[in-house]
Formats: sequence, structure tokens, C-alpha cells
Amino acid sequence: MKLPALKGKNLIMALTVPLIVIFDQVTKALAASYLKTIIFEANPADRYVTVIDGFWRFKYTENAGAAWGLFRDASAGFRIPFFIIVSLAAIAFILWFFKKLESHQKLLPLAVSLVLSGAIGNLIDRVIMGKVIDFVDWYLVFDGPVDLGLFTIMAGEKHWPTFNVADAAISVGVVLLIVEMFIGRKKMSAADSEEAEQEEATPPTEAETE
Repeated sequence: MKLPALKGKNLIMALTVPLIVIFDQVTKALAASYLKTIIFEANPADRYVTVIDGFWRFKYTENAGAAWGLFRDASAGFRIPFFIIVSLAAIAFILWFFKKLESHQKLLPLAVSLVLSGAIGNLIDRVIMGKVIDFVDWYLVFDGPVDLGLFTIMAGEKHWPTFNVADAAISVGVVLLIVEMFIGRKKMSAADSEEAEQEEATPPTEAETE
């Protein structure tokens, strides 16, 4: 039996999701193999791999909670089923939303596919291990306090929460969704303005003048 050819939004999802999920799982496996073994080194500087000094490290961590460590201290009996159910519900919603998209759209299907990829990647970890492997550590070093008006950044290393490829895919997907939302609004506003100008330029009919 000949399978139907994929095109448009379906092709975007068919290419994006497997690629990101495989890349996510491979990088997590590499992190577990090469980074997990060094986290107990006596010298703290040997517990990570520096990519860009003062900004980027590879450092192995296991997050039992959600983003920003949410619910990580909850009991495993509650936490693991909760996150699995929430992830499955999110995936179901994403697939429903994707089905509603028009076939000719490009940016929105890509954004949704990235979010779906990240959700699947982290769900695999939670089903297998009950937690998620993170290994990308971004940080900035401040030599002294920085006054930003509303608050002050104190001196020292300030780290973004450690993340993985799945988290990055979700973040990029959300940013693309926001971009598409603003672009869509601008297009609708431009279309409404053009339609209004056309109506003003169209001379009234005899019926309208009577």
C-alpha cells in the first residue's frame, strides 16, 4: 500500500519531531556517560566542561521537578504520575491545536512541532527515570554589584536554570509562537486598513444615493 505523501504542515512536523527527540535523547545519553562521572571530583573546577569561559558549561544535573525546580521536593508517588499526566495532556492539546492549523502555514507548525518535540523528549525521561537530565549551564560573572533600578544584581556567578535540548526546543517554539502572534495581528490590521481604504475609494451605487 502506498503511503500518502507528506507536505505542508505535516511534513514540517514529520521532520522536526523525530529529529529533535532523537537529538535530545542522544545528548542526554552522552551527558550521562561523560558528565555524570565527573560531578564528584574533589576539585570543583573538574566537575564540569567549560565551553565558553564565563558563560557556558556542560554540567550534569537531574531535575526531579518542573522548570525552575517546581515540585522537585514533592514525593515521588505524587510527582512522577502528576508530571506524566500533565505531559500527556499537553501533548494531546498540542496535537489538537496542530490539527486546526492551515496546511499552508510554515512558522506556526514549526513552533508547535518544537514545543511538541520538547514535551516528548522530557516525557521519555520521566517515564524511564522519574526525572529529567539537564546539562547545559549558562551563567554570567559579575565582578561587582549592578544596580538595575528595580533590583540589584550582586557580585558573583549568576546561573540560568540548567537545561537540555528538549527545554531549548520548547523555549524556541514559544518564542516563535509569540512572533507569529504579533505578525498575524499586523497582517490582520493591514488587511483591515486596506479593506477600509477600498471601501472609501469605491463610489456609492445608485441605490445607496437614493
